[in-house]
Amino acid sequence: MFDLERRIVYFENAGRVNTERTLRLAVERAQELGIKNMVVASTHGYTAGKAIEILSETNLRLVVVGISRESFSKDALRALEDREFPLLFSDEVEYTHPQLMKNAFRKLSEGVKVCMDICMIAAEGGVIPEGDEVVAVAGTGQSGFELGGGADTALVMIPRKSREFNTLPGKEKRRDLKEIICKPR
Repeated sequence: MFDLERRIVYFENAGRVNTERTLRLAVERAQELGIKNMVVASTHGYTAGKAIEILSETNLRLVVVGISRESFSKDALRALEDREFPLLFSDEVEYTHPQLMKNAFRKLSEGVKVCMDICMIAAEGGVIPEGDEVVAVAGTGQSGFELGGGADTALVMIPRKSREFNTLPGKEKRRDLKEIICKPR
C-alpha cells in the first residue's frame, strides 16, 4: 500500500478564463492514469470546441453533455458529429439526482455538481462504461456568475447510472469521486 500525493490547482477566480488550463490539466492527468474517456459539460458549445482542439493532440475519446439541443451551437454540433464524438443533452436523457445531493456537491463548487451530473447522464445514455475511471470537466455555469461559462473544474471519477449512484452499496463503491484535478477556490 502507498499513499498518493497529487497537486490540486485552485483557481482564484471561477469561469471561462480557466477553460484551456482546465482542459490541459485534465488531459495531462488522464494520460498519466491511462484513462480513455473525457466527459465535458458544454451548454452552448464553447467548451466543446476548446475540448475538440485540445483533445485532437491525444488518443482520448471525448463525450460532451449539454443541456438542450436548441441552445447548442450548430457549428460545435457538426464538429462533434464529424469526429464521431458522442453528444448527449440532459433534457433528452432520463436520470435522477436528488436535490439534497446536488446541494451538497455545490458546497464544493458548481463544477463538482455538474461533473457528477454529466457522468450520470453519459452512463445513462450508454456512451461510457460504468465502473471505468473517466475525467469529467465542467464549469461554474452561465447564470448568476459574472465570470461564468467555460470550464474551471476537473475530476477523476467513476461514472454510474443514477439508480446506482444514488445508493450506497458497499464501502468500495462509495468512492466514485477519485481525485480533484482543479476547481475554483
